Amino acid sequence: MTSKVLKLFLFSYLIAGLVLSLYLFNSTHVFMGVLSLVITVASGVIFFSKKAQAMRFMYPGLLTFVLFMILPIIFTVYIAFTNLSTGHFLSKERVLEILSSEKVIPKDAVSIEFDIFPGNPAVLVAYGLDGDYKTYLEEGSNIYNLQPFRDKLPEQAPLGPNEVFSKREFLETKRFVMPDGEILRYHRTDLLIQSKNRYILIDENTLKDTVTSLTWGADDESGYFKSGNETLAPGYYVLTGFKNFTSLFSDNRLNSNFFKVLLWTLGWSFLSVLFTFSFGTFLAIVINDKGLKLKSIYRVLFIIPYSIPFFISVLIFKGMMNKDFGAINQVLVELGFSKVPWLETPIMAKVSCLVVNLWLGFPYMFLVITGILQSIPESLYEAAKLDGAGRFSTFKNITLPLIMSAVGPLLVGSFAFNLNNFVGIYLLTGGGPPIPGATTAVGETDILISYTYRLAFEGGQGQNFGLASSIALFIFAIVSVLTLINFKLTGMGSDNQEAT
Repeated sequence: MTSKVLKLFLFSYLIAGLVLSLYLFNSTHVFMGVLSLVITVASGVIFFSKKAQAMRFMYPGLLTFVLFMILPIIFTVYIAFTNLSTGHFLSKERVLEILSSEKVIPKDAVSIEFDIFPGNPAVLVAYGLDGDYKTYLEEGSNIYNLQPFRDKLPEQAPLGPNEVFSKREFLETKRFVMPDGEILRYHRTDLLIQSKNRYILIDENTLKDTVTSLTWGADDESGYFKSGNETLAPGYYVLTGFKNFTSLFSDNRLNSNFFKVLLWTLGWSFLSVLFTFSFGTFLAIVINDKGLKLKSIYRVLFIIPYSIPFFISVLIFKGMMNKDFGAINQVLVELGFSKVPWLETPIMAKVSCLVVNLWLGFPYMFLVITGILQSIPESLYEAAKLDGAGRFSTFKNITLPLIMSAVGPLLVGSFAFNLNNFVGIYLLTGGGPPIPGATTAVGETDILISYTYRLAFEGGQGQNFGLASSIALFIFAIVSVLTLINFKLTGMGSDNQEAT
């Protein structure tokens, strides 16, 4: 019974996948249609073919990996080579459809009020100055001739405004012809009016303006229909090649801020790793001392910051560092010091970011290094002591090399994490304080990932997904290069490292 139910479920799944694929193809979403078809066919082959039984256990995880990891990466790469941004969210075909449907009402346009009375078919009655007119709203027709109507109005009450509005899409496609030949169109829930198309489609790249007689041609470089130097909104998205990447270096509005953000990002990541590793190592060595009492209590206290959710800790520090009402400044005032603008000046905001990140990051390093210290054989230290080595020499030649050989990959991972530590920066400072004179939404403490977010979703100049995606790829390149360099310098992954 269970096997039959499973087969029925899989068969229904395949039918649904094929229907979805056909719908996507008919909706001109070719890529999504192909993807849906491939997934459906692959599912059918894997779960109904005995030869593919080995793939059944891997397939759900592999499919999830492709859908939520590979496809977003591919989409990000694609967007980086387009001008997808505010004013360029639609395809050229959709823009042509919108512009072709735009109506214009002449100054001396004829208008007439109307009601729709329910029935099968429904009756539209228009009220003219010289009498009433009616027509039957039959399906399948786009042109309705309004005929003089001398009889009594139908006994049923006419449809209300909400009911008429629900038929708006149907009515907007219809033309109502008066006896004198004038063509009226639906304008609102109680009015028909004489109107005409603003733009006439000449071909897929050209529009004719019926009001100004201008000709608008598609400019696939800018993603607009243009007539001379004028552009027609909305624009459409197009492939722009490496324009987004080159603008980071050639556009003066971007490159000055971009390199400033890049330098701070690298400094922030390096110093965060250095401080958390150094402080975590120091505490681990102190707590690991044999003569220290109450070790378990100290370890629990140092792990507390690690047990509190990350974003809650950041928001608590943001409140504590408030210049006027924060707990830290209130204590300083009580001690006779002046208030410190922790989050308001560039230098202090960056220092605050590093301090908060130190508080959040050192417990992890402390835990890792404590485990490493406890795994080092005591005989090594005893041999060093017999050779006359002091504490510093022992630390330099035994403890630190053994720690680095074990913690090296974690430091690389920590560097990459801080390079993309959006939450820590955004919740604490919001990227601020603002950079004076900046032409884009960027602040003194913005790192590349938060700068990318602000370009894509904030700022008065609209959203720029193409530029944001190019910066995201740039971040990926930086992380990849620095990771490879770190692996090379530390010898991780080499034959010698494996032998060790």
